Amino acid sequence: MLDDQDRVNRMIEKIGSRVEKALKDVPCGAAILRPEQAALPEIPEDAAIARLIDHTLLRAEYTPSDVDRVCDEAIEFGFATVCTNPVFVPQVVRRLQGTTTLPASVVGFIFGAEFPAIKAAQARKLIDAGADEMDVVIMVGLLKAGEYVDVARDLQGVIETCHDAGAILKVILEVGLLTQEEKIAGALIAQHVGADYVKTCTGFAAGEATVDDIRLLRRVAGAGMGVKAAGGVRSYEKAVALLRAGASRLGATQSVKIAEGGRHHG
Repeated sequence: MLDDQDRVNRMIEKIGSRVEKALKDVPCGAAILRPEQAALPEIPEDAAIARLIDHTLLRAEYTPSDVDRVCDEAIEFGFATVCTNPVFVPQVVRRLQGTTTLPASVVGFIFGAEFPAIKAAQARKLIDAGADEMDVVIMVGLLKAGEYVDVARDLQGVIETCHDAGAILKVILEVGLLTQEEKIAGALIAQHVGADYVKTCTGFAAGEATVDDIRLLRRVAGAGMGVKAAGGVRSYEKAVALLRAGASRLGATQSVKIAEGGRHHG
């Protein structure tokens, strides 16, 4: 009798063959993320966890003063990035200048349903504004419909734009809206076109990052693609559990609480 791990492995193999066949005419891309960032060589279980967190501020009601506050928190704790809506990127760039925290933003947020050319143009605009990392929402409806070629070609323009400028790209699957098979297919498509990370959620739809989903995405990603856990990451304990399951980056609004938890465990 097959155990759960064998079943999942067979499912990944079966869906992988389907995706590979569908994308035979879609050129493969290559991630630019450093190998030691894609799959962590060790899991920090102290204050160093801060360097793996994208400190996130994406709600509509946030103001420029909120952005300044989040940037100051990022500088204090040493978060990986500050991720805001596009309009605030120039402000973030100015505030973070001379620090180790990078400016990040979002493309096709929150539904992923824009024209591919619009997504690529938005990525270009963000790069020109100074963003070093971006999270793009996959075309969820087309993924669920099995339109793998259209999903891949939608991502290609954004990835090429980002990688030509040396910017990292993370692909958001919105796992709360997907079946297990669709999660696997989405991660495989992202990997095929050269995404640097596959990410769980926007935080605005149903569902949140779970240990089971991170384990699944890490199995699909292997050691060559990063896995970002986002959505419902509100405590140090959950952050550590997600990292142990295979995440290599975290997205959170409760970043300070998580980092302070790490300080207490250090």
